[in-house]
Amino acid sequence: MSGETSHIGRYRLLSVLGRGGMGTVHLAEDPAGQRVAVKVINPELSQHEQFRMRFRREADAAQRVRRFCTAAVLDAALEGNQLYVVTEYVPGPNLDEAVRQSGPLRGSSLDALAVSVATALTAIHAAGVVHRDLKPSNVLLSPVGPRVIDFGIARALDTIGGVTSTGEVIGTPRYMAPEVLRGDPISPACDVFSWGCLVAFAASGRAPFGGDTLPAMVYQVLNTEPNLEAIDPGLRELVAAALNKDPSQRPTAQQLLDALVGRSAAPEQAAHTVQVAWQQSTAPYTVAPAPGGVRARRGRLYAAVAAAAAVVLAAGVGAWALFVPSGPPKDLGLLYQEDFTQTTGGWTGSYDPQSAGSVGYRTDGTYGMDAEPDYEERWARAPVPYLFYTPTATPDPTASPTPMLPQSVVMAVTADVTKTVGTGEYGLYCHNSEDGDNYYEFTLDTKGNARIRRIVDGSGGMIAQPVKVDALPGKARITVACEQSGKTVRLSMWVNDELVQEAEDPNGIGNGSLGLFARTPKDDRSVVRTTWDDFELRGRLEP
Repeated sequence: MSGETSHIGRYRLLSVLGRGGMGTVHLAEDPAGQRVAVKVINPELSQHEQFRMRFRREADAAQRVRRFCTAAVLDAALEGNQLYVVTEYVPGPNLDEAVRQSGPLRGSSLDALAVSVATALTAIHAAGVVHRDLKPSNVLLSPVGPRVIDFGIARALDTIGGVTSTGEVIGTPRYMAPEVLRGDPISPACDVFSWGCLVAFAASGRAPFGGDTLPAMVYQVLNTEPNLEAIDPGLRELVAAALNKDPSQRPTAQQLLDALVGRSAAPEQAAHTVQVAWQQSTAPYTVAPAPGGVRARRGRLYAAVAAAAAVVLAAGVGAWALFVPSGPPKDLGLLYQEDFTQTTGGWTGSYDPQSAGSVGYRTDGTYGMDAEPDYEERWARAPVPYLFYTPTATPDPTASPTPMLPQSVVMAVTADVTKTVGTGEYGLYCHNSEDGDNYYEFTLDTKGNARIRRIVDGSGGMIAQPVKVDALPGKARITVACEQSGKTVRLSMWVNDELVQEAEDPNGIGNGSLGLFARTPKDDRSVVRTTWDDFELRGRLEP
C-alpha cells in the first residue's frame, strides 16, 4: 500500500466486505467518489513471481469481459509487493445469503437467475476467460439483477498448485466440476457444471451433491447423481445436462442461454450436440445489448433481467459466417489458450539462449524459437488435436475416438522478432497432415511483408501475393483463420486486427494440426530469433 493505511493506490478504503482464500475485499472510493470493490491479494500469494505474472495476464483478460450480468473489472495493479484488482461495486446480498435468509427461488425468479448467470458465462467465455470458482457467494443480487463476480483471476493459482501457503484449496468442492477435482485441464465446461450446481442450490437451498467432509464431497461429485428434485421438469433437464460427468457432453454457456430463451431445441438435445470438450455453439452468435433497452421484471429478488435473455441476436449462417470485415472474428468459442508462463503446457522444449536453434519455454513467460545456420527451420506444434473427437451416430463406449481438429479454426498469437541477421520469416500454419508435408502457412518476413502459402508434399508456393505491413517489423498480434466448407478452404490473416491477406483454395488441404514456425534461408549467415506469447485457438465443429 502507499500513503495512509486507509488507501491502496488511488482508492480510499472504507470497510471490509469479506475475506477468502485469495484475499480481502474492501469497499472503497475512487478519486471521483465512485464506490468500487477492491480485492487485495494475500501476501503469501503475491510473493510468488510466477503467480504475479499470471495474475497480471488474467486481470488483463478479465477487463476484456463485456459487461453483461457481471461486475466489470475496472483496474488491476501491482504496487510494490501488493496485488489488487478493482471491480464495480454491486450493492445487495449474494445468492447464498439471499437463499438462506428468504428461502429457495421458484418459478420466474429461478428462471431469471439461470438466464442471468448463463449470460454472464457467455460473456466471460467469449473473452477467453474461465471463471473457475462460480458459486452462490460469487453471484450478487443487485437492484437491477444478478451480477457474477470474481471471474478469471483464480487461474493464476495454477502456477503454485492452486493452494495457499496454509494449504487452503481455492475453490468450493461442492460446485467444482469432476475434471477440476481430478486435476484435469480446465475449460469453459467447468463453469457450465458450476452453473448447474448453482441453479440447483438456488432451487432447493442445498448443493446437488452432499457430503459433510472434503473427501465425502469429492466422492459425491465424482461418483453420484445430483439431487435435482426441487427444480421444475423443463429446467431440470438442462441442469442435468450441465452436470454431466463428461465435460464433452455438457452444453456450452451459449447453448444454455439458447435453451433457456427458447432459441434452441429441447434442453436434452442441447447436451448431445456438443462433440468436443471445449466446443462452443454450432451456430455463430453475437453478444450485444438488447435493442430498444427492453426490460422486464421477474420475481421478488431482482428486476430488469429480461434484457439478459435478449442478448443473443439471431443471425443467418452463411458459408463464410466466421468472417467480419472490421477485424478478426470475436464470437467463436475458445477451444484452447496458452500464455507460456508454465513449462507444463504441452509445448516442446525449454529455451536455452546459449544453444543454437533453441526452441522452447523461456524464463520470461514467453515461447522462444531461433532459426539460424544449421537450424534454418524451427517448428512448434500446438498440443491441441487430442482435445477433439469425431462425432459418431452411435457411439461405441469400447472404441477409441478418432482425434481431429475443428474444420473451422481461428488462431491468434503475439509474435516479436528479438534479433535478425540477413533475412528470415515466421508465422503460423494450419491443416498440417500427419506426415507434415501438406499445410498452409501465414508468414511475416523481416522486411515487413505478409503472405499466405500452400504447401503440398513438401513444396508449393504463394496463393496470396506479398503485402507490405506498415506495423512491421516489431511486436505484432497475428490472427489467422482457416475455414473449410466442402473441399474449399478460405484463409484470412490479420496483423494487429487489420486484415492484410485473404485467399481461397478450391482444392483445399484436409484437416490437420497447427502451430508456429520460424525460418531462414540456407545462406550460412541469416538469423531470426522470435518470441511468442498468448496463443489462442477458437472455432467449432460443423454439425
